[in-house]
Amino acid sequence: MSKKWLLLIAVVVLALYGCLGPANRNPQVSLIYPEDGAQVAVLASTKAVTLKSTASDPEGLSLTFDVYLGTSASNLSKIATVDEPEYTVSDLTPGQTYYWKVVVSDGTNSVPSPVWSFTVGGNHSLIKVADFTTGPATVGAKVEILQNDSVVISDLTNSEGHAEFYLPDGRYDIKITGEGKATSMIYNYDPQIVEKIETLSRRQMTDNDQIPNLEVEILDQNNNVIPDPEATTITFDYIKVHVTSDVVIGVLYIGLDYTPSAVARDSRALNTYEFTTGLLDIRRFQDVTIPVHVVAYTPNDTRVDKLIYLTINRTVPEVTERIAPTGLWYYGWTSDVDLEYYSLPKPFREFLSKNMPKEMQKELENYKPEHNITNSNILVQLAWTHAPSTNRAGYNVYRSTDQENWEKIAFTTTYYTFDKAVDLVPGQRYYYTVRTVYRDGSESGNSNIIEVIPLDLFKVKLISPADNQTNVSRTPTFIWEPVDWRDNTSTPHIGGDLIDDENIIFVYYGPWIYDQAVSDQHIYYGPLTGTNGPSQISIPFDPTSGYWIRIYPNGEEDYQTEPLEKFKTYEWGLDAASAYYETDDGLWISTTIDYGYGFDRWTNEADYFNRFTTGEE
Repeated sequence: MSKKWLLLIAVVVLALYGCLGPANRNPQVSLIYPEDGAQVAVLASTKAVTLKSTASDPEGLSLTFDVYLGTSASNLSKIATVDEPEYTVSDLTPGQTYYWKVVVSDGTNSVPSPVWSFTVGGNHSLIKVADFTTGPATVGAKVEILQNDSVVISDLTNSEGHAEFYLPDGRYDIKITGEGKATSMIYNYDPQIVEKIETLSRRQMTDNDQIPNLEVEILDQNNNVIPDPEATTITFDYIKVHVTSDVVIGVLYIGLDYTPSAVARDSRALNTYEFTTGLLDIRRFQDVTIPVHVVAYTPNDTRVDKLIYLTINRTVPEVTERIAPTGLWYYGWTSDVDLEYYSLPKPFREFLSKNMPKEMQKELENYKPEHNITNSNILVQLAWTHAPSTNRAGYNVYRSTDQENWEKIAFTTTYYTFDKAVDLVPGQRYYYTVRTVYRDGSESGNSNIIEVIPLDLFKVKLISPADNQTNVSRTPTFIWEPVDWRDNTSTPHIGGDLIDDENIIFVYYGPWIYDQAVSDQHIYYGPLTGTNGPSQISIPFDPTSGYWIRIYPNGEEDYQTEPLEKFKTYEWGLDAASAYYETDDGLWISTTIDYGYGFDRWTNEADYFNRFTTGEE
């Protein structure tokens, strides 16, 4: 070929290259989160992890991302193609190690990232948050899981007051906050040792939400401080706990292997900066690591639960006979009483009355939270007959929903205890049993198993005389009926689907007729009124019956023998309204009104009264 043709071919090639431009260059990609080898905390509800990468293209072309995931670095599957450099994968397996990579493409060229791994937290953690010891679940509280003051993961409590996670091994702090709530803290939480933990999130009592700094020392039975209790095997039978605080502690509770409260604790102190317990018996533990809970409340209701973990391995006696307790029974109650200032523990009231401005005390006394079902208080009291005392350390109390999977809810050295019932739902079936605990840490078999169905709340609707009704007969018929707490036009079914309505007894005390002109001069119907099931009640005002009693201003009583006065204004209502369900195992009571007649544990005032004015006849 001549040089002329070679030159022409070269010119054509150069021209074509100039038109096409330089070759397309590859995009770049790198991974960001989770970091390679990371341990990742996840929400139990989603078990999700967001995979994050970053990428760029030299020509600025749009990129797509193919996300690969697998349980082996050599066997990854494409799980998504997305237009953004992050993708959330859900329903991962707790404790599983995953491998992942991203392949980025500009439409022409594809570039893979390195393969990274992460491990999903394998420790189930359930944080239960309530308003009061026996009170409602705290819904919508913010629960933050912290390490080194940094938030690892957070969530809001659900309708049951629960926040649930899967966490990697390690120690954590937990912070609980909410609108109008005092801060609650849990320090040194280890989900490998304590899967479930209860805490409270109470309303803030003052503007000083200072979190106390608790210093906790563990002492042996001879008052010697154990320098590093978590690294020491405890070989003796008793310990003491010494607590100091930089903020005054209104109430201090200490519990061994359970979260202590007003109804269950190993030790208590009031209004102090420093406290040392008496001897705390640890002879029920053997070859086990237990948490010691130190729970402190400030006068603001700011709460701290500090945990110290003790490994116990003692010289134990030989236990040759293990006998279960007998005669387990229950008394349960449901109350809709609002938790007001006067309902606080007495030490809190006394401290606040000394240190709080009178104006703030008055504001607290007038505090009326908006009522709903979560404002009910549920408590189960359990009692039984002692097992023989030889080598007995106490009793573990268990609760179940199926008689197969039992959850320990309490330990006691006495023959009774309380289930604070944070998780109990009205109308559902629960079972309880008790086991004797011995000095070697072993248990007996189950006591008798009892069945418990908590009753729901109900309300009372006053029908006649109606509110503000005039020209009412001087011998009126008083009519009322129980109604659903959600809807006063509906009949309550407080036993749910498990108890027939006619097996629940509704009991009322009243009516009471309040004289609006003369203080403390009232008329009331003496007998209790009861019905099988939720029925409308009609009580005629018959002064000849001998059932109506007049109370005079000096407190004396006499039979009411005359009709009501003409053209006079009265109010009427009930002094007690309760329902109960009794079985061979015990009794459950639900109360919506109780002015100290013993159905409720607290004074439970009526929601309202009807006012009426009589006519001439």
